Order: sequence, then structure tokens, then C-alpha cells
Amino acid sequence: MFPILLLAACGDKSSDDSAAAGVSFLEPPAASEGFQLKMEATAPPYEEVWKCAVYPIPVDEYAPVSWIEYQQNEGTHHMTLSTPGLFVASGTIPYGDYDCEDLYGDQSLMENQIQFFGAQGTAQDTMNLPDGVVANLPPGVDIIHEIHYVNPTDETVNLYSIVNAYTIDESEVIDGIWGGQVRDESIEIPAQSEHTEWTRCVMNEDVDVHFLASHTHEKGIMFTIAPFDGKETGEVFFENDDWHDPKITQYDPPLVVPAGTGFEYACTWRNDTDDMVPYGLDSKDEMCNLAIVHTPFSMSAQCEVVETSDGVLWEQ
Repeated sequence: MFPILLLAACGDKSSDDSAAAGVSFLEPPAASEGFQLKMEATAPPYEEVWKCAVYPIPVDEYAPVSWIEYQQNEGTHHMTLSTPGLFVASGTIPYGDYDCEDLYGDQSLMENQIQFFGAQGTAQDTMNLPDGVVANLPPGVDIIHEIHYVNPTDETVNLYSIVNAYTIDESEVIDGIWGGQVRDESIEIPAQSEHTEWTRCVMNEDVDVHFLASHTHEKGIMFTIAPFDGKETGEVFFENDDWHDPKITQYDPPLVVPAGTGFEYACTWRNDTDDMVPYGLDSKDEMCNLAIVHTPFSMSAQCEVVETSDGVLWEQ
């Protein structure tokens, strides 16, 4: 399971040139209130780009982030903030800008990668954690900031991704969040078909779920989530028919999920091509990922896959 904390990090990737004419960029928070991350790139006409920037995070002590505000190009397929790992030495990956496909290579980097924040589609929004609940960002880690964008126009698009992270005093902290993604990596969508695959997972620890979100690529036409008590599946309570938008949904009060219970999530795709479409990282391939964010903070908590529609129980 790919850990996800849903917080923002800080770096200094600003440039002298505006990323998009006419865009009024977010002002950074005051130093006493938080910090800002900013990344820029370009997407040539009619091209799909997947760009990554790697840099050290400039915080000297734990930063308890309670809410974030972000800004990006409308229609961004996704942007993410992550670290290669909490215990990976700073500078292990040379700092700089990369094509993400080259950076991730054989995908081994993804196995230990921890995602702090992710967004799709929407140009600007905010996300707030409950009072006293934070995503605690440690000092001394490196950040991978990535943008995935498909440019359908005949003009170059200047890309930008800005995240403001706002902190609270440590004395106000009650709990921290943790979470992860459950990823179906055995997808096979037959040619010229409408096809559905589902996954059932159960938590290995008692948790309160604060956020759920979905992720597919362009052939995805429906993503659903239903409760699973370990034996039976309940009524669908989450639906998303827009693959551009992960529909990050906050639950207040949170969903109480005891160990041994969890979720069934399902993806439906429409494949109008003459080729089978497999799992993959490009937008022409497909994904079916469920993101879960919970309290209490526990790095060992995860939703363990117990059953799938194709019978494959992949290693998390």
C-alpha cells in the first residue's frame, strides 16, 4: 500500500518567468504560519508530460500541517508531493528536474515512496483537517513534486503547481494522520468492451477514516466504494464518474472502521480501442486505486487485500 499523508511540503522552485500569463498566483504564508511549495514546467502542443522535481525540504523541525491551499492548471491529470521515504538519506536522488518515467525507472522507487498530497483537475481548492489533527512533516527528507498533464491544444502550456501549507503550534496537536493507496496492478480491459473489476480490503488495525479518494485514467467511467464487513458488501456510498477528479471526500464525523472490516471498491472502464488495456503509469494505460487517510497515526495500519474480481491477490 502506497502511504499517503495528505499534507503539503515546501521547496523553492520558483522562476523569474510567470508560468501562465494572467494567473494571479497564491501568496506564500507568513513564515510564522506555514510555507509554500512551487513547481513549474511546460507541456508542448499535443503532448502528454509527466514531470518531476526533486529537492530537499527546508524545514528544521517537525511541521504540524493542519490545512493546505493549492493552485494548478485546470485539467491537470494529477499532481503529487511525496518523499522517497522517511528514512532515506537526503540527497540520495540527485536534486533537479526529471521526466518522471526516467526517475521511476523500474518502479522500485515507488515501493517505499510516501505521498504527502495529491490533487487532480480542479484549479484551486483548500483541504482542512479536523481541529487538532495534523500531518506532521519531518525535517531532513527530500521531496518529489510531480505534475502529469495532457495538452490537447496546438499551443505550449506553461504548467504550475503551488501548495501553501499552514501549521499549528505543537501544543494544539491532538493526533496525526496516516494512510495509503490500495492499487490493483493486474488490470486487463478487453478490447471494445465495458469492463469492471473490484477489490475487497480490510483494515489490520482499528481506524477512523477521514478522507477517501479515487484514481483511474481516461477510460474510467465509474469508481464506487461500498463498506465490506469481512464477509458481505454493503450499499455503495461513494461514486465518481469523472476520471479527472479524484473526488477527495472528507467524512465528518469520520468513518469508524474496526480491524477486519474495510471496503469494496470497483472500477468500470470503457475501452473503445482494438487492444487490451493493461495497468500502467501513462494516461493511455489504466489504474484503479483507492486512497484512504485515517487517524490514529500508525505506520503499520493498512487495508489488506483479501479478495479481487480476477482472483489475483497482489503483494502490497
